[in-house]
Formats: sequence, structure tokens, C-alpha cells
Amino acid sequence: MVLGNLSSLSELSSEGKSGAFFYYTADGKYMMKTVTHKEQTLLKKMLKPYHDHIMQNPGTLLVRFLGLHCLSVRKDRKHGKGSAVQKVYFVVMNNMFNTPFEIHRRYDLKGSWVGRVTKEEVDPSVALKDVDFTSANEKIAVGDERKAKLVAQIEKDSTFLRDNNVIDYSLLLGIYKLGSCEDGGVGHDMKVHEPVTDKSSDIRGVPKTLVPGQDPETCLGLKGAAAGTADIVVRQSLSEDGAHEVPFHQGHMGGMLSSDQKVLYFVGIIDILTPYDGRKHLEHWFKALRYDSRGVSCCPPAMYSERFNQFMRNAIV
Repeated sequence: MVLGNLSSLSELSSEGKSGAFFYYTADGKYMMKTVTHKEQTLLKKMLKPYHDHIMQNPGTLLVRFLGLHCLSVRKDRKHGKGSAVQKVYFVVMNNMFNTPFEIHRRYDLKGSWVGRVTKEEVDPSVALKDVDFTSANEKIAVGDERKAKLVAQIEKDSTFLRDNNVIDYSLLLGIYKLGSCEDGGVGHDMKVHEPVTDKSSDIRGVPKTLVPGQDPETCLGLKGAAAGTADIVVRQSLSEDGAHEVPFHQGHMGGMLSSDQKVLYFVGIIDILTPYDGRKHLEHWFKALRYDSRGVSCCPPAMYSERFNQFMRNAIV
């Protein structure tokens, strides 16, 4: 990238609502996102508590930042009046949807409702929002035990963000319906197997995981995952000493299996670099004049955190 060669990154880049650009590495494992000066300042300020939170909460849903970088670009001024240096900041993160499965539906959930509806035509690549989620009577169905564990972790994460004066974060939810190939339906019986992996990879560098008795060449190019019989594999991710497992919400091929074993959920908390400053305070005050202040996305950290938690308690069953 420094040399001006982006061949190692995905050819597809997208621009978010904030104007930030996203790039994906060719293997799909990591993504890069441009951030503002204010956002990079906040990240550096909360870096130590962020690191401590990640270490103390191995099951945290917070996005994993792997690096913060800056590029200085020198541009010639118009009319030959010297040059100016423009700084471009970007972060490197784990890609939450780094999975061999095709995400069928995705949501960006904040817990607010004013303006939280997607107007575009339904497209699997477009994230739906809170009103879409509730209107569809959607739920994250994982059972009582995992609900308690998931909600407890979300509350810890939102408390961390509240204490660091952060708002505007959201739960990114990806949904994959198991057995939704042309030759199989969601209603197939499912079993949980220990993984048997070979040393080869699919086109994105994701190791192929083979289920005993299953044809590795079937269904959506997954080369062995969720095909035909819609079996699901539990993939363990161990450290070099073999002692560390992946977070519980990533224990099934990077996702979380539904209680009826028909759906895989991929979840994480993203966009955690927006501080509640004077400008945001003014935005909340202005929007509260026109709309229900309880449903306005921009609000004080304590209010944002409580509303976010309440929404998740209702959404997870």
C-alpha cells in the first residue's frame, strides 16, 4: 500500500455512511478502514484500557484492532504555490465475517429506532437496521444458557465503552441458514462433529474443514462445510501451547449455532471510536426537538449503553 500497489488487497472497496473507506485483504482475514483524526486520537487515548479489557474478557464482542497507521501524502498546491501534506489514518482489524459461509442476511443494530430502517432493496450485502429487525420479528435464538452468557458479555463491553465516553457503536449480526443449498433445505437434521482438516485452503485462504462422509465439493464452494446433510463442524482455535479456545460466540466455524441448529450467527460490536463530545451533545439536543429523544441514535453514553443492552436482552432468546 505504501508503494502504491493495492494488489494484495481486495479489488472491492466500499465507502461507509461516515465517508470511511474499507479494504479487505485477499484472504479475507483482515480489513482496513480509514478513520478521522478525532477517531485515531480516541483510540490512542483508550488503548491501554482497551487492551486490558480484551485480555480480561477473552469472550468480548468488541472489534479487534490490530494496528493504527498513518500515511503522509504530499500534494502539490494549485497554481504552483508549493505543496501540502495530508495525513490519512487507518486501522487494521479482524474481519468479523471471515468465514467460508455466505452471509444470507446482516444487521447493524444500535438499539435506537429513529431513522433506523434500510430504504434500499433487500440485498445480502446491505446491512439492515433496528426497525427492519423488529418488523421481521427476528431473534438471535441461542437458548437460555448462552443468552445469559452473551448478554452478560455485551453488558461488560457496553460498560467499557460508556466509561470511555463512546457512543454510536452497534452490534453487527450476520446470519447464515444451514443447508440452504439448492439440493438441501434448512430443515435437514444436523450433527456436531469434531473437525478433520486437510492442509489445503479455499480461494480466500480459509482452511477447508471436512465432515466425515460428506462430499467436499458440494454447496456454494464451501468445500466440505454445511453441504447436503447440513452437518456443522465445531472448529477449535488453539494457541501454540494448545490451551486457548476461541470465544464461545465463534466456536462453530467462526460463528454461533442457533438452539435449533438451523442457523449460524456471526456477531461483534463495531464502530467503537465515536466520542460523545460537544458536537454530539448539540446533535442530540437538536434531534430531540424533532423526534422522540429515547429513539435518537445520538445520545449520552449512559443512555446509549442502557438502551443498547435492553435491545439485546429482547433480541436474544
